[in-house]
Amino acid sequence: MSNPVSSTYEYLLTHYGPLLTLKHLAEVMHTTPNSVRMAIARKRHPLAVALANARRQLGRRVYFEARLVAEIIDQGIKTKPNPSTTEKKHSTETDVSLPTQGHSLTCV
Repeated sequence: MSNPVSSTYEYLLTHYGPLLTLKHLAEVMHTTPNSVRMAIARKRHPLAVALANARRQLGRRVYFEARLVAEIIDQGIKTKPNPSTTEKKHSTETDVSLPTQGHSLTCV
């Protein structure tokens, strides 16, 4: 039995071939090659870590495997919420909590 090929992988193969350059990857992600390069170097986002694992270096040239990039896109890697930007909201059936800057207003 053969493995089913995703439509994303078929698209990448027909448009870019089995190996994507940094420019191609940036085009697929709708961003610039420099922003992809910096995200992979910093590895702060799960997507960047996954793309770093799809990276292959042939001599001085850097490529990304289309199969792995398609898997990353198809999986839709979920990001964890940043605890510093999200506030904990405690609400019960009788009250509503409204976060404001530095204060929490509670309506009963």
